[in-house]
Amino acid sequence: MRPTNPPQLPLATPPVEAEDTLEGGELIVHYLRQIGVEYVFGVLGGAIEPLVNALARDMRRGGPELIVARHEAGAAFMADGYARETGKLGVCFATTGPGATNMITGVAAAYHNRNPVLAITAQTRLETFGRGAMQESSDTAIDTVGMYQHCTRYNTLVSHPKQLENKLIAAILNTARDPHGPSHLAVPLDVMRTRIDVDRAVDLNAILRSRPGIDEDATAKLAQALLNARQPVFLIGEGARGACGRVLALAMALQAPVLVTPHSKGFVSSFHPCFRGVFGLAGHHSADQVLADPATDCVVAVGSSLGEWSTSGWDRKALLNSRLVHVDSHVEHFRNSAMAQLHVLGDPAVVFERVDAAVRPQLLKGNVSPAPQKFAKPPLQLVSDNTPWPVPHCTLDEPEKWNADAVPIKPQRLMRDMPSLLPAGTRYVADGTAAKPWALHYLHVPDRRVGERRATEKLTLARSGALPRVGDRRVDSAGLFRTSMEFSCMGWAFGHALGAACGRRDTPVVCLTGDGSMLMNSQEITVAAQHRLPVFFVVLNDSALGTIRHGQLLGGAEQIGWELPEIDFALMAKAMGIHGYVVRAPKDLQDIDWHGLWQRGEPAVIDVRIDRDEIPPLKQRMKSLGVGH
Repeated sequence: MRPTNPPQLPLATPPVEAEDTLEGGELIVHYLRQIGVEYVFGVLGGAIEPLVNALARDMRRGGPELIVARHEAGAAFMADGYARETGKLGVCFATTGPGATNMITGVAAAYHNRNPVLAITAQTRLETFGRGAMQESSDTAIDTVGMYQHCTRYNTLVSHPKQLENKLIAAILNTARDPHGPSHLAVPLDVMRTRIDVDRAVDLNAILRSRPGIDEDATAKLAQALLNARQPVFLIGEGARGACGRVLALAMALQAPVLVTPHSKGFVSSFHPCFRGVFGLAGHHSADQVLADPATDCVVAVGSSLGEWSTSGWDRKALLNSRLVHVDSHVEHFRNSAMAQLHVLGDPAVVFERVDAAVRPQLLKGNVSPAPQKFAKPPLQLVSDNTPWPVPHCTLDEPEKWNADAVPIKPQRLMRDMPSLLPAGTRYVADGTAAKPWALHYLHVPDRRVGERRATEKLTLARSGALPRVGDRRVDSAGLFRTSMEFSCMGWAFGHALGAACGRRDTPVVCLTGDGSMLMNSQEITVAAQHRLPVFFVVLNDSALGTIRHGQLLGGAEQIGWELPEIDFALMAKAMGIHGYVVRAPKDLQDIDWHGLWQRGEPAVIDVRIDRDEIPPLKQRMKSLGVGH
């Protein structure tokens, strides 16, 4: 039987407790339950025990379920994945001292990924501060609050029991700010044990659903700019999650090309008629051509911070120039687009509701002619003897290798075949390894939702005020592909895939990683086995740190430090009680019972022995290092 989601809690759940006071740990769980959090990820320890006890008691009443990670960074990666998949608050915890320091990398990843995560760390008892207690993390010892300061939106120590409720509410609300990101609460052991008054009238969901305003004047100017443009182009960024349907419908009406940044590759189907590829890291020549076209006179960047990877190294000729219009919900992101002709501040979903309402009637009246862009149906190729496979609407660097039957398998061919083996809706998570550029360029996932049919439901959401927010973002807005860009942690994809699988159990999740990352983080795969999560860990195994090896070759550096031993990861997986398979040729992929594994909720490790001499699309990465060609 196909695994199903656990029972969904309503957004606001009446409190079970009758008391007017709760222990500190119980108060935290009370508010997590109220906003519909289903899972809490962490690693146990003595100082965090009151919170764990509260979770255990609440789980028996249907409250949030505890998922024990194998490393605290993995717990934060899981919370990041759960938040991205569901739009709900991702919650992770760690004990004091090394538990808190271990978790920092995962919290920093959530900060860069702009996902709403609440990180809770313990502290020793208040009376022990400054006395050198075991694992003390106060400001007179290993100051963990100070360490979290630069990778969180809100960060505080609860130094008195009466502070806990107010600071917890502030932490949750601050994760909902634009840009989203993590909050950190450091809670001493004795505070979590103390009984605290709780205000039963507080309803966080009502606050989280608040509708943001937009710059109406700038929005009207955007509509007029699109009506006046000879050839508009849309660039979809990571902040456009709730607006993609509306933007795509408008692009179709205007016959305007659509590009995506590496952060948002999964938001737009590669087979959408308007799609022209990824612009930035591991991007496509077709995207570069669109921006280089002299006819392109208006480039609308939607929900992008316009960082290094989104702008192809801050390319002023291609993107950062006077053709640019920047739409974003956070004014801070305009720092990289000061040269733009127009800045539109506001939630992109609301902005494009207004823009569509202004532009579409003019198109219907014939007052504006769509751009002279013709969209052809993609040709068909054969993935197997009887499966037609469309070619994406972008230019691949080496299409002959995308179709190659060579042994060992080409990584390009692996990326081509993966979507044909798994059901529609499968999530793909690419790690901070060579798997990332391979996937950004060559992995193209057929998506039943090309966007137009979702425009109506997005409009309904916008008009009702129920815009995507921390408590109720639609699952579909999460995208079918995701990766960690600027921070780019090795091992991030393991936890993120597991968190995503917890948030949505009705489809598989594929973790694309490398052998170096597998050696660093493989302990987390046992979480998938323990909780019967249908996650497939696909390891690009070349007995090397691939990006290091090829980066050294491309940059003329010394060839050192990239070698890894030959490892049979299928055997490693079997030792952990997980299915393991070795793939050397394209036909080996067909021999795996992908559907049966998914139906039974069984994870698997797929050890893919790739052609180690294939060079990943790293040109933009080398450029950023100052050694590009």
